[in-house]
Amino acid sequence: MKRHNMIKLLSLLLGSGCWSGLIGTQSIAQAETTKYSETVKTEYQYGAKVTCSLLLPHQDGALARGTYRTVVNIHNPTNKKITLAAKVALATQFGSEPGPFDVTPFKKIVLQPDGAVGVNCFDIAGYFCPIDGVCVDFAFLEGFLVVKSPVPLDVAGVYTARHSEGEVESIDVETIQPRRVEESVKLGPAEPTKAGEGKRMDYPPKGSPAYHDQKPKQMCGGIAAFPCPEGMKCVDDPSDNCDPAKGGADCAGICVK
Repeated sequence: MKRHNMIKLLSLLLGSGCWSGLIGTQSIAQAETTKYSETVKTEYQYGAKVTCSLLLPHQDGALARGTYRTVVNIHNPTNKKITLAAKVALATQFGSEPGPFDVTPFKKIVLQPDGAVGVNCFDIAGYFCPIDGVCVDFAFLEGFLVVKSPVPLDVAGVYTARHSEGEVESIDVETIQPRRVEESVKLGPAEPTKAGEGKRMDYPPKGSPAYHDQKPKQMCGGIAAFPCPEGMKCVDDPSDNCDPAKGGADCAGICVK
């Protein structure tokens, strides 16, 4: 009952019941406002579109039913180590009131000279864990990965899609152009949540019409080492494109009995 009331309150805070927004709690409304690890001065901003099917194929009506993946590749073309700031902005229902957690706090990305990094769907979902001690298990999400940098970067989005089962059926690569936005960005929070700590929340809530009577999976493992409920164990998710047997050390898994 307590969990139900929390979800209901968060939906009211967002002012929208659409599946593209994020739900939170009133306690999160006091989100990290003072605990930051450092401040980075940036001059360039990149907004890369992200569309991710995580624990279920997209089936909320916004996109054709299927499995969508996004990887944003970021390259440092300079001969100096740089620190970037990145956040995720969820796409919400048109005309809805802004919610307090549509946009995550910034996280730090460090790139070595001529170094590159790939930010995949599970990394993107990780930006919502934790936010003031709450982690969100996304079935699917849409929005933007916003990257701020002190220098110009090479940024490209790689987008693949397929039917709910099977191999990749479409791929597209888009170069993300920068815009000049001079800003000092606070990175934080400074105190990370330990693996397994904090509350967990399903998005959309389990039992909602977005699942079309399909049973959602529960994500586990990965960089954040999400735990499984008692009586279940974490195994590799065969439906994603991350294989721990082929170097994918940070692959997220699913909980099974």
